[in-house]
Amino acid sequence: MPFTASELQQKRQILEQNIKARGELTAPDILQKSDLFFDLAGEDIGRRLLLTTGADGTNYCLRPDFTLPIAAAYVQKHPQFDEKSYGYLGPVFRQRENGPAEFDQAGLEFLAAQDEEAAFQQCLDFAIETAALYGEEKPRLHLGAVDLFEALLDQIDLPDVWRPRVRDRFGHDAAMGRLLDRLFAPEGLQDQPDLPKDFEAAKARILAMMEEAGLSPYSGRSADEIAERYLEKRQLADAPVPAATVRTLREFLSITGRAHEQVFHITALAQKVGINLDPQLERLSARLTQLKSDAPQIEVEFDAGFSPRLDYYTGHVFELTSNLTGDVLASGGQYDRLLQRLGAQKQVTAIGCAVWVDRLEQGGAR
Repeated sequence: MPFTASELQQKRQILEQNIKARGELTAPDILQKSDLFFDLAGEDIGRRLLLTTGADGTNYCLRPDFTLPIAAAYVQKHPQFDEKSYGYLGPVFRQRENGPAEFDQAGLEFLAAQDEEAAFQQCLDFAIETAALYGEEKPRLHLGAVDLFEALLDQIDLPDVWRPRVRDRFGHDAAMGRLLDRLFAPEGLQDQPDLPKDFEAAKARILAMMEEAGLSPYSGRSADEIAERYLEKRQLADAPVPAATVRTLREFLSITGRAHEQVFHITALAQKVGINLDPQLERLSARLTQLKSDAPQIEVEFDAGFSPRLDYYTGHVFELTSNLTGDVLASGGQYDRLLQRLGAQKQVTAIGCAVWVDRLEQGGAR
């Protein structure tokens, strides 16, 4: 049966109280400068923004997310990076394939937290409690560990030129798969024009060649794509990646399943290839032990390849999904590089989560 209006109002009141118990309730302006989101939110949100232009030519968007404006305001208002905890409950605006473009989210942001483990646990507890408030008593928890992958990446036999490229594709299974295919079986440079090593210079030369050949720069592959692919081939020719390294990356990224079992698989892989992942594995094991104690009803899956497609995430990340529909009900994680991207002169601990209130409120209709 669907929730009644009275039940929904009561649940909203409880939800707001739960947020206030953990942080200062805040509400960034609904109209935000769009550059913030194009620069930092990634293409997944960037292509779904609801845009407008001010009288002075400034580009704006309706607030698609709470995290970025809260973090940006914090950097401006707290140059000493005082420990702050924020909460929010309100509408966000972005285009979706299904459902209205305006929908409500609730969440928490812990900035400059002194105890990052406790802050992360607060986010998990809040997500699980909120799901239970709306009748989702046994959701599934999908857990990832960015720090584990980055520790692996730092230690395997991989030329430095390839580390940022591999990191950039972490969390994007299809793109990572294509890159690893190319690293394992690189294409040669035979019959390729001799282009400059600088990207912009290579792009300019490609555009000139396209013009000479009477080809439109807007049909087929773009000059950017051609230049990037050429330089990648050239770099791979100069710095080949060992086949064993590609196999290690593939094996690591394929590790997924019941969380405690995957810790043993990763430990075995680390021992096999001779790298030390002990600090990251100990942290993950402690997280799983805590979860088993606090929420034994939750089914926890660990996925070594799981991460938001944003490079400012640094630690554990999670999604809470419905056991009934598979819908994502909440997500969150640690993103210690975000405040630096927003202008901070040092890395500042940042941990938060968002809950899809609209999906939970519709739960009574299932």
